[in-house]
Amino acid sequence: MKKAINDHLRDFVAILLLVIAGVATTLVILVNQRADFPEWFPGLGKKTFEMSAEFSTAQAVTPGQGQSVDIAGVRVGEVTGVEQEDGTAVVTVEVEDEYSDLIHRDASILLRPKTGLNDMVLALDPGTEDAPKVTEGETLPLSQTEPNVNPDEFLTVLDTDTRDYLKLLLAGGAEGFGGVEKGRRLGDVMRRFEPAVRDIGLINKGMAARRTDIAEGIHNFGLVSAALAESDDAVADFVTYSDQALAGFAAQESSLRAAIRELPGALRATRNAVTYGNEFSLQAKPALTKSLPGAKALAPALRELQPFFTQTVGPLQTQVRPFTQTLYGGGSPGPIKALQLASQGLGYSTEPLKSGLTDFNSIFNALAYNPENSATKQSYLFWLQWLNRNTNSTLSLEDANGPLGRATALLDCNTRNYAQSVEAYDPYLSTIIALAGLPTPQQLGIPNPSDPDQCVPYP
Repeated sequence: MKKAINDHLRDFVAILLLVIAGVATTLVILVNQRADFPEWFPGLGKKTFEMSAEFSTAQAVTPGQGQSVDIAGVRVGEVTGVEQEDGTAVVTVEVEDEYSDLIHRDASILLRPKTGLNDMVLALDPGTEDAPKVTEGETLPLSQTEPNVNPDEFLTVLDTDTRDYLKLLLAGGAEGFGGVEKGRRLGDVMRRFEPAVRDIGLINKGMAARRTDIAEGIHNFGLVSAALAESDDAVADFVTYSDQALAGFAAQESSLRAAIRELPGALRATRNAVTYGNEFSLQAKPALTKSLPGAKALAPALRELQPFFTQTVGPLQTQVRPFTQTLYGGGSPGPIKALQLASQGLGYSTEPLKSGLTDFNSIFNALAYNPENSATKQSYLFWLQWLNRNTNSTLSLEDANGPLGRATALLDCNTRNYAQSVEAYDPYLSTIIALAGLPTPQQLGIPNPSDPDQCVPYP
């Protein structure tokens, strides 16, 4: 044999390469056809988990055609066999071992067509984590599976009236699809379904999460209804009083209308205020921005002033505060209070004094008034110096015409005694007596002024 191989080595290598290429092509075809290889097959073999499921009908389920088992759209296995047991179809599937831990005993399987030719797919819901896991070879009962429903099966369960209504519905739908405009409107309606369904889903999730609260709410509503049924008189009174209250509101309709009519003006005023506030903010922003350096520079100054304020706390408490309390007198009137009392009378006299000074000012203005553009008329002050000169000339003893008037006051002892008595009775008149220049008793030579016999003529 070695001699034959050596003689035909080239042909042998070609045949060997063709065998290898055929095996590789076969493996590629099998892999693309999703063929399952046994676990011992090198490279392509996978460990699988076998389980079964009962169906009322396994129509169009064909093993060996690559019909898959999907969880949430992900392929996890395929159909390997179909058998009939006691009028029930038992479908055997093999699931990849890495997904076997996901399947629980409360799992459910739906038989659904993947294409229009009824290429079936088993949609597997793995169940809840609280349920135990499915064991090798276990069969899901008929209650946890659902076969595919054909349109003719759906129509056979409908009665004649329902079929007629369905025909009308389909006719209306066909009319809705007719024409571009109707199709566009129908498309708009269909697009609105998505947010509505999404929101309804959120509401349903919220209601499911609050199932206990809803049950308690319904129970409490029942209790409230029972209590209201027992107190129907009170409910009737409540309705009556509510009617009266609403009637009172209705009676104030004119006032409400007036308030509503004033509302636009108030809103306009508010809008103007907001607008002006916005303008003020826009104008104030640059000023505030420019004041930031000053504020930053003020911080060191304030820190430097802090020791000064700390040092002045003691003098303020021990010196300034007692001084202030002394000025205000504490419980008794102090100098400030006395000054306040004294200034009250001064305040009353300030206004009349102001009026008097104003009148004096008017008099002085009249005396000093000098008519403008007048060569003959002069102010009274201009003629005052002539009056002063003429008066001095009239009363002067050296005047050429002699004195115009001279008087000699002759005082006797009795006059001086009377003046002294008046001075002793009212001391305030002593100033006037002193200004009059009355001679004293010593100047009159009276040793005892009270004795009238001692009066002698004035020397």
